[in-house]
Amino acid sequence: MFLGGVMVALKYVIVGVVVVVVAAALTLLPTLHRVPVQYVGSPSGYEAFVPSGQTINYNGHTDPTGTLILSNGNTIQNAVWDGKYAGTIIQNHNQIVQLNNQFVGQTDPVNNQPYVPLQDFYVIKGQVPIQQVTINGQTYYVIEADKYKPSKHCRILHISRMGT
Repeated sequence: MFLGGVMVALKYVIVGVVVVVVAAALTLLPTLHRVPVQYVGSPSGYEAFVPSGQTINYNGHTDPTGTLILSNGNTIQNAVWDGKYAGTIIQNHNQIVQLNNQFVGQTDPVNNQPYVPLQDFYVIKGQVPIQQVTINGQTYYVIEADKYKPSKHCRILHISRMGT
């Protein structure tokens, strides 16, 4: 009987150890595969996100893609705006595309000047938090808009400009 009780106790110890190991692995595993967020750009400069008109499904929702232009003139292609204002950026860009389709190539009847294309871009004051991810085999640079601290890192401004 004593041996039977030891065997039962040993089974519970083994099951307990397995549960602890599995729980530890599940807790540590996600952190091992995360790429840390990097801040790019100048702390006191201005960066800009220029939407391309394309979107991507990221983390279960639709986000705009485009180019991130840094204050030193370097560009980061395949940027994805994730988080705050993603839907607004998509809507604004679609409206600008509609306006361009409607008016570009025509002449303004008031001043007899041709309409020129509009381009939307979003100015960011300060550094931009991005994370490199792979989606469907393609490398993207996700702008972590929810990580902005408007009073400290940046302010986001929507600007539409006329083309040349």
